[in-house]
Amino acid sequence: MASSSGYDFSQIYHSSTLAFSPGTTFVASSHHNRLIVRSSATLAIVRTWLCRPPFSPPAGSSSSSTSRKSDPKEDLEIDTLLWSADSLCLLAFSSEARTAWVFGLAEDGSGDSGEIARIGGEGAEGLVRVEWSRTGREVLAWSDFGLRLSIFSLSTGSAGVIQYPKSPTGCHTYSPTGRYLAVAERHSGKDHIGVYDTTAQYQLVRSFPLQTNDVQGISWSPCGKWLAVVDSHLSVFLHVHPLTYRATPLALLPYLAGILADLDLELHLHLVNRGPRSGDPYDSMGAGRTLHRGWRMGRQGAGAGERWMAVYCGDELGYEDSGEECLWREPTDWLRDTRGRGIVQFDRLPVPCVLPTTRADFTKATPRAGILQVAFDNDATLLLIRLETSPHVIHIHTFLPTPNAASPVMTHLTSLIFTYPVKTAKWSPSGARRLAATTRSGAVYFWDAEGAWVDDGAEEARGGMMEGVGVPSRVEFAAHDVQWAPDGTSLAVRDKSQFCILYETEDDQDGPSR
Repeated sequence: MASSSGYDFSQIYHSSTLAFSPGTTFVASSHHNRLIVRSSATLAIVRTWLCRPPFSPPAGSSSSSTSRKSDPKEDLEIDTLLWSADSLCLLAFSSEARTAWVFGLAEDGSGDSGEIARIGGEGAEGLVRVEWSRTGREVLAWSDFGLRLSIFSLSTGSAGVIQYPKSPTGCHTYSPTGRYLAVAERHSGKDHIGVYDTTAQYQLVRSFPLQTNDVQGISWSPCGKWLAVVDSHLSVFLHVHPLTYRATPLALLPYLAGILADLDLELHLHLVNRGPRSGDPYDSMGAGRTLHRGWRMGRQGAGAGERWMAVYCGDELGYEDSGEECLWREPTDWLRDTRGRGIVQFDRLPVPCVLPTTRADFTKATPRAGILQVAFDNDATLLLIRLETSPHVIHIHTFLPTPNAASPVMTHLTSLIFTYPVKTAKWSPSGARRLAATTRSGAVYFWDAEGAWVDDGAEEARGGMMEGVGVPSRVEFAAHDVQWAPDGTSLAVRDKSQFCILYETEDDQDGPSR
């Protein structure tokens, strides 16, 4: 492995898709139509498969040589890799072949590719998306044109159908226990919610119409009492349905009307995110007590409680110039100076400071002047915000003073300024309050809320520690995405066709970086 003082990098492998198993024991990747499963600790190969779609020879041809030349399997690309909940099965999907394969890690199937089951590949509508059910023993498969959602059971071999699902992305959600599946559907020109019992072969147990024009997404709260429904971007409505005793939504977040009156302009509901922690004493809802929303025109809000009243709403989302700010800026040309193999601490900027921004073009129908990303960390004490007008900047705010705090206190903690526009930013799934980011450069970036790396003679930075880590590579490697292992012990760094695994070493605990 290539070592980089505090971090170890694996060698670089070819891959277009990558997925860690739920227990972080394995990592699966695909290159064209070949699937490879490796041990995440050593990256030794455990299993390999070659995905072969169903193939029919050209009309009027009976020659086997002609069939082989026309066989598209060598050019096939795998778009999706998903592990089952027990890590025993791997689901692969190709949008090009409109086919999905299910492979068993500990068993060989009877299919042409060694698969346990193959779904799709035939029929006029084809498949557009597949995923595992919450139990991990059924595969959900969406056909094109919104015709049907099919549920295939690997245990019994049976199949069920849900007619006219609204969309394959964002328009279905499971209850916290996994017993019920809610699906947004379109019947007779109107949006509906159908609730299905997964323990009774997905039988319909409840159905009710929605007061939406064009539903875009639904989300079941972790406590099981609420169902949030997002209307189209041309509307500003976020419907919250209490599922325990009635299906009629509460007032559509009443303070939205006040927001519209104050701003006197058209807003577009853009992003929805909810608090991740359970057991929060904020109200009787418990888990998922907050919903965070971002609007197109750069305003955000958070609502909570039995009546979903606002706990925060404001326009100042970034640097506030209070005199206690901590701003970090990426050093200029550090990748060139270190030949892509160094670790550098970001420069702490004096305040006040002008952040890099871009001017929004309001002559366009959808000007880039809103919120690009909002994301809670693992215990909802921190909130990440990215703005479309500041593509080079990540803003981090405090949200809950402690994980069990009675009320949120949202203040600006730090801003991270990068040389290139930020591509991705993801919180660690473990308890550590760490953030990983990429900018399509030859480096991956880490912010640690508990870090205390300081310059000589300087006071300890209030806004944690920010550093850039060069990816050692002999070939061109532009990191455009990161994927944390479920236990947070390693990180997959990806460009468009390659990946490597980053491991944090523990031999520098007395050193400056940790």
